[in-house]
Amino acid sequence: MAGLSPKQTLILLAVALLIMIGIIHFRNNNPVIEAKPTTPAITLPGQFAVTFPDQGESAIGTENFGVIASSPNQTPVPIASVTKIMTAYLVLKEHPLQPGEEGPTLTMTAKDVADYESGVANDYSVVKVVEGEKLTEKQLLEGLMLPSGDNIATTLGRWVAGSEDAFVAKMNETAQVLGMTQTHYADLSGVSPATVSNAADQVKIAQAAMQDPIFREVVAMPQAMLPVAGLVYNVNSMLGSHGIVGIKTGSTLAAGGCFVSATPVIVGTETHYIIAAVLGQKTVQSLQSALDANAKMLDEVRSEFKLYPLSPPPNGFGQTVNPWNSNSALVAAKPVEIWGFPGMTATLSIHLLKTQYPIPGGENMANLKVQAGQSVQEFPLQNSEPINPPGVLWRIFRNWI
Repeated sequence: MAGLSPKQTLILLAVALLIMIGIIHFRNNNPVIEAKPTTPAITLPGQFAVTFPDQGESAIGTENFGVIASSPNQTPVPIASVTKIMTAYLVLKEHPLQPGEEGPTLTMTAKDVADYESGVANDYSVVKVVEGEKLTEKQLLEGLMLPSGDNIATTLGRWVAGSEDAFVAKMNETAQVLGMTQTHYADLSGVSPATVSNAADQVKIAQAAMQDPIFREVVAMPQAMLPVAGLVYNVNSMLGSHGIVGIKTGSTLAAGGCFVSATPVIVGTETHYIIAAVLGQKTVQSLQSALDANAKMLDEVRSEFKLYPLSPPPNGFGQTVNPWNSNSALVAAKPVEIWGFPGMTATLSIHLLKTQYPIPGGENMANLKVQAGQSVQEFPLQNSEPINPPGVLWRIFRNWI
C-alpha cells in the first residue's frame, strides 16, 4: 500500500481482518429477536356465580375449561347410567368413527341374547336383540345412549376388550388418566351401586367425550331405528329444551336421579359447550328433579360465558427484545376479546412469526396466546416500531469481545 509505513499497513490489514471475521461470525451466529408478554397472566373481572341444588352434588364446566365450579360435598356416589358416558367414550377411542361412517358390523350371539333376557328379568333398561342380528358400531352406540341399553354396554365391552372385566379395567385406567380421582367403575352400565363417582369427575369425562363429533351426534339424537328393537327414543326428556343437546341421564334407587348435560354457546364461527352434572337427587320424581336442577343451572350461567375485552397495556401486549436494542412494543391491530367467564385466570405468551430483520413497523410479526385450561386463543400482534439489524460496529465488537 503506497505511502503507508509497514506498521500502518499492518494495522489496516488487521482492522480489515477483524471486520471480515466479525461479519462472517455474525452470519453464522445471527443474533435472535425474542419477545415476552407485558403481563404473564390475566384474570377476567367479576366472579363466576351458580346456584347448586340443595341436595346431592353438582358441578359445572365446559369442554375446554374443564371443571369451573362444584358444590362442596364432592364425594363418590352411585351414578347409575351416567356410567355409559365412559363406555361410549372408550368405544369411540378404541374404534373411532368419522361423520357419516357406521363402523364395523357386529353379529349378535346367544350370549348377547342371554344378556338381554337377564336384563328383562331384572327389570333393567335393555334393548331387544336376537341371535344373528347385525348391528353396526354406530347403531350399538345409539342403543347404548338413547334408550340406555344395559345389555348393549355389555356387548360393546366384550367387543372392545374381550371381556367385561377387561373393559372395566380400561374404564378405571382411563378415569385415572383424566384425573377422575373420585371415580371407580365396577361395571359397564351403572347397574352396580359400586360404580361411583362425583359430579366434578363427571364433568371431566363429559369434557373428554364431547371432543368426539360422533359422540356429540349420538347424544343429540331424539330417536333412532334399530333392526329388531325398532324405533327407540332418547330417555333424555330435556333434549331440545333449555338449549340442551345431550348427554346422559341415570336413575336407580341407590343413585337417585342423575343427569349430565351439554348446551352449546356459539361465539363467531366456534361452538363451545357448557357441561353441567347433577347427581344424587332423591325425591318422589328423582330423575325429573335432576333434569330440572340441571336445566336451572344452565340457564343461570349461560350468559356468563361470552367474549371479554382485554384492555391493551400502555406499552403493548408484549415487547421484542434483542441484544442491539432495536426493540418495539407489540400491539394489537384490533380489539382483543377472549372467550371466557368471570374470574377466569389465563396465562399469556407470545409466539414470534418473524425473526428476520429488518422488520418495518406495523408488521404482523407475532401471535398473542391466551391459555386457560385446554383453551388456547391466538391474536395477531404488530411491532409499533421498525426493528433494524445491528450496525457493523456492534457486530464487530459484539462478536469479538
